[in-house]
Amino acid sequence: MKPSEFFVGVIDFFAILLPGAIATAILAPHLGPLIFGTLLTSPTTEAGGWATFLTSAYFLGHLIFLMGSYIDPIYNVLRRRLNPYDNESAFQGASRIRNALVEPDEVPALNTFQWSRSVLIAISPAAAEDVHRLEADSKFFRSILVVCVLSAIVFAKSGNTNAGLYALALVVPCFFRYYERRLKGTTQAYIHIITLHRLGKLKTTPTQSVA
Repeated sequence: MKPSEFFVGVIDFFAILLPGAIATAILAPHLGPLIFGTLLTSPTTEAGGWATFLTSAYFLGHLIFLMGSYIDPIYNVLRRRLNPYDNESAFQGASRIRNALVEPDEVPALNTFQWSRSVLIAISPAAAEDVHRLEADSKFFRSILVVCVLSAIVFAKSGNTNAGLYALALVVPCFFRYYERRLKGTTQAYIHIITLHRLGKLKTTPTQSVA
């Protein structure tokens, strides 16, 4: 197994399955009977209980991941305004390299980060591993943020105000950790691309150049 393939699996685990499992454990006592009847709360067999739990975790994990994607525009606004770690400078540098290496009509279809990530997977698994680890962290905290909001709502409706407040209080640190991990992950990907280009690993044709 290559490191890049391993960390793709880790991203799926941290971004989907683990948040889904946490949400299932928290929400099952309140919402389980409405969705699964007694299968989740009173399974007939241990194997059946685990199968139902994992199915619920996988299903909820995907829904949570989808809801979490709507947080990304907030990150984009903050990144453009704050520009920490010289992220914008690294982004522009990686974008110029991408533009010099691909055909002009391909540029609109190639997001700079996704292109950088693909290049690293293809030619530098160690660098890709570095980026994937940070990406897994950011997506985990983004999903946990959604779980905290859902838990706060469920706890409030069930009369457990204190638990609802605790869950809501975790939203802010989860967002800041998501922001920091994602910013560092994208910046690191761009820095790897710039470094590989300067080392001659990414070569342009004689008619192409990077300004």
